[in-house]
Amino acid sequence: MRIAIDAMGSDNAPGVEIEGAVRASLESDMEVILVGDEAALSEKLKAFPKHGSISIVHASEVITMEDSPVLAVRKKKDSSLLVAMRLVKEGRADGIVSAGNTGAVMVAARTVLGPIRGVARSAICQTLPTLKGPVAILDLGANVDCTARHLCEFAEMGIAYSQYTLGVDNPRVGLLNIGEEDAKGTQVAKEVHRNLRAAPHVNFIGNVEPRAMYNGVADVVICDGFIGNLILKTSEAVAGLMAQLMRQKFESSSASKLGAVLARKALTELKKIVDPNESPGAPLLGVNGTVIIIHGSSNSSGVAHAVLGARVAIANRLNEHIAENIEELRAVERTVHEGSHPECAPPEEGAQEALHDRAESGEGGE
Repeated sequence: MRIAIDAMGSDNAPGVEIEGAVRASLESDMEVILVGDEAALSEKLKAFPKHGSISIVHASEVITMEDSPVLAVRKKKDSSLLVAMRLVKEGRADGIVSAGNTGAVMVAARTVLGPIRGVARSAICQTLPTLKGPVAILDLGANVDCTARHLCEFAEMGIAYSQYTLGVDNPRVGLLNIGEEDAKGTQVAKEVHRNLRAAPHVNFIGNVEPRAMYNGVADVVICDGFIGNLILKTSEAVAGLMAQLMRQKFESSSASKLGAVLARKALTELKKIVDPNESPGAPLLGVNGTVIIIHGSSNSSGVAHAVLGARVAIANRLNEHIAENIEELRAVERTVHEGSHPECAPPEEGAQEALHDRAESGEGGE
């Protein structure tokens, strides 16, 4: 198995990508392909005499965080991101990990790899910690305006990810909403609720509020990208705030410092649970290839975990299961709804191409 890394994408590239690639390669039987400036990568790789199976593919350009995603993908054809995507498209790599410009990753994935058959919108998925284990939440920013059909597709993709990557049997699916009652939320939310309730193959538990989500009532939570991105960033902000407050309190007196020493092991374990660098990254679900997005500030541990997460997804044929789930959703739409809900009608001819063009324009992205 071969995983390509956009080695020039992160805030601290290419150091963290190289170290993360080394760690992942030594912990598995994978070949890791570093894509970027060959001279710079070769020189820095010398610091790791023992590095497993790592190769380098040269790319002369870099897409920066300041670049317009659409213009960068159109003009920087030899960027590390585009070269890595083409390796996946051509079958020379099985997946890609990037800590680069998120918008550019989404546009490049839709442009180079294309969508899985039947998927109208790809979605960013990530696990968040709860009292009962991780919950997969999507979308986290790829689509700010979603129809009921899109959210139902997110549910199907999230089920596949939870089951075949996280190992959850019969994942419980919840719709993020402002209340648990069936009639709560927007018209789109009500439509999604009706549709998923009517799907016998979906273990739909209904609406969930953020408190319930963090209590672990669901394994998969769906929402549009605007809400999802706010949830993610708020969660990160609150986690940072709590860490700062704890540090201030532990340093406030000698007794508190002693308490910190005694609680060191528990605090270390807690940090691992909430640290995004300990997660398998955020897969972009719904495209014809395994694409893992990680934060630009990720460290080498974050890169390594993302590479290993990509390995699990590929080994368990995640994209094949997503395609199967989407087909099952379409069957439910045809047999149960019988065209009574326009949102659940099969896509009109050319709809996929129109949505693909929309993705290329950058509309709906972060």
